[in-house]
Amino acid sequence: GSGHYGDEKVSRKALVFTSVLIVGVFIFLSVGRLLVYNEEPQPADVIIVLAGDRGQRTEKGVELWKQGYAPYIMVSGATVYHTTTIAELMKRHAMELGVPEAAIIVEPQADSTYDNAVYSKNIIVQYGMHSAIIVSSDSHMQRVRFIFDRIYSGTGVKLVYCAAPERNFDPQQWWVSGKGIMIVANEYMKFVGYLF
Repeated sequence: GSGHYGDEKVSRKALVFTSVLIVGVFIFLSVGRLLVYNEEPQPADVIIVLAGDRGQRTEKGVELWKQGYAPYIMVSGATVYHTTTIAELMKRHAMELGVPEAAIIVEPQADSTYDNAVYSKNIIVQYGMHSAIIVSSDSHMQRVRFIFDRIYSGTGVKLVYCAAPERNFDPQQWWVSGKGIMIVANEYMKFVGYLF
């Protein structure tokens, strides 16, 4: 009678709740991994390294340069203090790691990921280049790809995205450190900002 029907209602509710819980946990666990985008490097005209970390991006760019993926490295970043640009600091770092000055292109204006795309595109077009490897931190790559694909659309420039590992971010366990939580929250907020 009605008792059986009530049990069915309860078990349906329990099933829905369990399903939502499982999906919720899966999303929670995936949130960090979803930010990461990484492709196999391919030969290109230039490696573009975006500012915004403590040096791992430059190290990754130099590693790709040493492996012969591109003849040039472009470092992109605006003023950090007085007249010093982050691009200048990145250039110095790349030179310390063995890249000759002649192989480094400095882009000293970019203050955001959007700027990185706009200003690097202007230089690439000016130099008559046709391909680039974009290097940024792993947690930053989906947003980088979203912005660069839009800005470079129609240029015919082929882009490949290579992620540099981030010291305080583990995409598999982003929630175990305060820094990881901040990185994830920050990225998703910025992504939503760009969408609107």
